[in-house]
Amino acid sequence: MAILDSLAGFIDNNGLAEAFAAKAEDPAKARRPLLDGIRRAREQFAARAGDGARVGSRWWQLQNGVVALTVKIGGDVLPLNGAATNHLPEGVFAAFLDALEQAVEAGELDDALRARQAERARPSRGLEPAQRQRVPGRHPSNDREDWDSLTWAERQKVSAFYRDGRNPDGSVIATVGYKPDAPIAG
Repeated sequence: MAILDSLAGFIDNNGLAEAFAAKAEDPAKARRPLLDGIRRAREQFAARAGDGARVGSRWWQLQNGVVALTVKIGGDVLPLNGAATNHLPEGVFAAFLDALEQAVEAGELDDALRARQAERARPSRGLEPAQRQRVPGRHPSNDREDWDSLTWAERQKVSAFYRDGRNPDGSVIATVGYKPDAPIAG
């Protein structure tokens, strides 16, 4: 039994369990969407037509010899130089993209990319993850007795509550349980 007791000195279930469960950070993976977008912007700018037409899916717009650049990753804007949209002379835009690519590859935007990922990981509307629990495979439209008699606005309200992990009366499902027939909160 003495040998078995000595094994406990090797085991650290508190600190090492957290280290084991933590995901290893891969800067190359976080940089990839930004580098792909820079490459795409460079190709689009090189292939642009002389008319300067606006296209909504690009990071840049060209008008009057000025390029307006808004870097978007996954639907979020990544601010550069403290601004969401930056303006550059048309003649230096290609060189700017090259310098931006070098900065990304050197890891100079890693902090901004990490902050963006942390922001996306936070639950919406400030609700704790436990409060957003829903009943799998269920929805008030299937379970509420009077669903067909509800107005469109009432149905929207009940569905919005359910998306936030709440019953129609506003109570938290994770706390009080699933109550699809609860009265609709005023």
